[in-house]
Amino acid sequence: MLSTRELLFPEIKFRDMFGEIGSIRNEADETSLQILALFRESISEIRLKEPESVSAYFNPDYSHYIVVHTPLNIRFPEKREEWNLRFCRDVGVSVVELVVAETGSAYVRGLMAVNGSKVYAILPFTSIDAEKTKKAEFPEDRMARVRAQALPAVLPGIKGETILDIGSGFGSLTMEIAKNNPDSQVYGIDIHDSLTGQAQMNAEVLGVPNVEFRTGSAYALPFERDSVDTATCFFMLHHLEDIKFALFEIKRVMKKGGSLTAIEPLAHHHHHGPQLSAEAWKELFEDVGFSVGTENLEGAVVLKAVKAE
Repeated sequence: MLSTRELLFPEIKFRDMFGEIGSIRNEADETSLQILALFRESISEIRLKEPESVSAYFNPDYSHYIVVHTPLNIRFPEKREEWNLRFCRDVGVSVVELVVAETGSAYVRGLMAVNGSKVYAILPFTSIDAEKTKKAEFPEDRMARVRAQALPAVLPGIKGETILDIGSGFGSLTMEIAKNNPDSQVYGIDIHDSLTGQAQMNAEVLGVPNVEFRTGSAYALPFERDSVDTATCFFMLHHLEDIKFALFEIKRVMKKGGSLTAIEPLAHHHHHGPQLSAEAWKELFEDVGFSVGTENLEGAVVLKAVKAE
């Protein structure tokens, strides 16, 4: 018979009852997983203790699975309490999409756990489950809605033989650019090793060969002068302390006639830097020597700049 403690905290009993069946390999750490909404598109490898059991856990009839794993050792803000309940209690629980199953391992998308975490259980997740929980959407904020509206309007127009995406994060947008330009070489730059490492793992598992992720600063890009045809910055510049310095550095690596496409939020109330108007952004780019046009979308401005000299 279960004790009062076990009835109140069933997850403790669960972890005692179900031993470790495998472990997780990815490039994520506690810092990078602070931005779960972006990480959920990333790939993790589940390595099972008994390699032959992959086919027992992962059946091609199912596209999604519930994975019980080591929880995150962080706490999200009160407005993200659902994230705490799902990922930060005694166990973590992720609903994942199967990408590919191989001998000994399975690669999944959406596993919210750091590298080296333990796996305790893997259960199939069906369309019946999805129908019951369709109203329980992953929490989104205003910026997520702005991104969802702005990016599809901009990404198809990004072209060039050498393309540099600055502030690439986990690489989802960088990979989309690479897929749209299969004959181009695409680079993603971010300042955090855990982000660029995870982005490279995502690209390798998903089979995007023409993209490379490097760790570097927007103030000191690891590229030669006049070496880049096209550069992109998506919702990144407003995070910087010295935006103009970064724009000069981006201009340095761009070829004459090269293009820079940036998207920046307007009336962004979560203060990450200057609250600039569309006209102020345009003037900032022009001060650096770009020829620039702007397009206002709901909640964002798209800046399309050309290196004239």
